[in-house]
Amino acid sequence: MKLLVSYLWKNLLLSILMTWLSLSLLFALFDFLAELGDTKVGTRYGVLQALLYVVYSLPRTLYENFPYAALIGSLMGLGNLAANSEITAMRAAGFSIRQIVLTTLKLGLVLSLLAFALGEWVVPRAEAYAENFKIRSLQQELSISEEGVWLKNGKQLIHIDKVWSEAKVDGLAIYEVDEQVGGISRILKAAHAERQGESWQLQQVVDQYLSKSGVELARHEQLMLKDILPSKILSLATVTPEQLAARELAEFIQHQRDNALNTDRFELEYWKHFTTPLSTLVMLVLAAPLVFGFQRNAGAGQRIFIGILIGISYLLLDRIIGRTGLVYGLPPLLSAILPMLLFSALGLLMLGRVR
Repeated sequence: MKLLVSYLWKNLLLSILMTWLSLSLLFALFDFLAELGDTKVGTRYGVLQALLYVVYSLPRTLYENFPYAALIGSLMGLGNLAANSEITAMRAAGFSIRQIVLTTLKLGLVLSLLAFALGEWVVPRAEAYAENFKIRSLQQELSISEEGVWLKNGKQLIHIDKVWSEAKVDGLAIYEVDEQVGGISRILKAAHAERQGESWQLQQVVDQYLSKSGVELARHEQLMLKDILPSKILSLATVTPEQLAARELAEFIQHQRDNALNTDRFELEYWKHFTTPLSTLVMLVLAAPLVFGFQRNAGAGQRIFIGILIGISYLLLDRIIGRTGLVYGLPPLLSAILPMLLFSALGLLMLGRVR
């Protein structure tokens, strides 16, 4: 039996890896063609830089395509074995369909752990490097939006016009709220701010204290202050939730909760760090009945087409439920796992009819 398990794993792994590489290269080509539209005269972002940006972003492409590569690859691998009557020979040797499916799922579990490691430790760093490379090549500053970015830290409301890096910002404004006063008690504005050690050096500072008796105004050409910006939150504010590791998302979610801010979007992305690798197992559950059941005589082209249709269906359902959940207030965990549960139920139902 160990020999059969080894042979099955070898064939499945080869098919999945070949499909994974092919899909990822295809999507990378589409990304490269899209990036050509961002190349600009007068900057260092040309065709070569666009190609390098796509290469640096390749870990994200590999990670997102992995579940669908597992589906199509397993359809191809198991389908080829069935077409060559090798599955029939395995069953004649006492290796049942149930054992074949369990062996496939064990391989899927190993691959899921590898996909999780890729998404947790490789993808965020590669994504950040790729974005910084593009920004430097375009010779642009990093800006959240035309209106800047707002942060909340305890009783402080912080507005920043432009974020250049974790250690440099422009257009800093800090509003301190005093509940006893019943409004804003202090407004601190600085044209520029740079981190120096544990402190921040503010330039062209206007400091206003508001009270019932009036307004006290102080101006400083330079001013050194400590802890004016929350630790790590500034760097997190410059990226989207999709670019953060699960650990960083957990820290950001806790910060938002501490400041009574909505965390649904970040919680959804947090749970997807776990459901995306696990969806590989769902794809493998779906592949088995398609090979052993009514599609046992299908050709390679038909199996690829079926795999693509299932993958697109899963992707669309995942996005629809995720967006709908955010709008209608569904628990983020439920929004993340519901597509996986539905497709798992479908796969098990189909698998139960296989003889």
